[in-house]
Amino acid sequence: MTDTNRALPGGSWTHSFEEDEAGVEVYRPTDAFPFPPSRKGREVLRFATHDDGEPAVTSLLPGPDDRPRAAPAATLRALGGGRYAWGADMELEIVEATPAILKLVRRHGGGARNL
Repeated sequence: MTDTNRALPGGSWTHSFEEDEAGVEVYRPTDAFPFPPSRKGREVLRFATHDDGEPAVTSLLPGPDDRPRAAPAATLRALGGGRYAWGADMELEIVEATPAILKLVRRHGGGARNL
């Protein structure tokens, strides 16, 4: 796999948890994928660039009334090899990024995040 398909994506990506596999989270383009209904709601990641050119991500999670609630945008710091520091204690690794699918692993304090 080349760094080209491990590059940080842009736009809005919705968690397709039905497709998750062995610690790898699968996301699909929010506006272009026909997600099946879900009782637990779906996390959305919005990738953008700050005014200063730094990459950023905003996480939207379902709130108590099922409407998405956005966390503050977080700056991502490139670590190399498709890895990014997200805040003080999380690392995001892009496993695969194409226009149709985003696969990533999140690590908190050294362990992969399981949703």
